[in-house]
Amino acid sequence: MQLEFNKNSKELTIKDEVPTHTWLIIVLMLVNGINMGVQLFLMSYQNNEFLYILMFLLALISVIVILFFLVKRSWKSKYQIKNIEGLETRTVFGRERIFLKLVNGKRRSLPILKNEKEVTNLKKTLTSMGIKSV
Repeated sequence: MQLEFNKNSKELTIKDEVPTHTWLIIVLMLVNGINMGVQLFLMSYQNNEFLYILMFLLALISVIVILFFLVKRSWKSKYQIKNIEGLETRTVFGRERIFLKLVNGKRRSLPILKNEKEVTNLKKTLTSMGIKSV
């Protein structure tokens, strides 16, 4: 992950693999939802109640994941400093995850860093750019 800050336009550029991973998840969930929809359309409920319910739940989960990524996550590479509300940290499965909290309510995840030193260096860098912790 690389961070670049343009002082003239006050723009933060993040170079990482998050946009690629996000599009991959959205496309795979879309294909899964379409596949489950076609299977449900062609299948009889009377003969396969359990399988029908399971496929319906999988299609519903796929739609929920797509909506989550479209409504709650951001995966752009360039952000204006005025659009960043702050830096948010969470502990997930014993590892500290860092997010940029945006003004529009979305979050931009930053990749998992290898050790505590990289996390503190990233926090110092973002603080020096004018992004405060939330």
